Amino acid sequence: MMSKVNVRQVMSKKVLTVKEDTPIEEAARIMADSKIGGLPVMGSAGRVTGIITETDLFKVFLELMGARRKATRVTALISDNPNQLSKVTKAIAQHGGNFISFGMFAGNDVNSNLITFKVNGLSNDEVKQALGKIVLKFRDIRQG
Repeated sequence: MMSKVNVRQVMSKKVLTVKEDTPIEEAARIMADSKIGGLPVMGSAGRVTGIITETDLFKVFLELMGARRKATRVTALISDNPNQLSKVTKAIAQHGGNFISFGMFAGNDVNSNLITFKVNGLSNDEVKQALGKIVLKFRDIRQG
């Protein structure tokens, strides 16, 4: 029975696409919202020039989160106030830390954000000392 089924019979006919200059996060949003694992990428001449897949997005995520580099990894809750991120980065720099990656996510409520970053040059205790008066709560600090 399966030998009689061909691609034409099961393929999606309404194909979502992105352009080559579409920001990566927009492609990821389209894929997640549409529950699809890949998008054809269209060039300026209106022809398919490639495809962006979940695997490509995982690779970008690994790079953004510094997953391939050993460093101190910190997850902390901060208030959603102007200059909070600059206070965090300034405190880490003043204590001799060097950022490898940095991400910010929605916090527990509209008044907070969850930050996750990796930093070289500081131990777990040094990070706690640098940020103790800035963060609301440390969720996790580890070497990794």
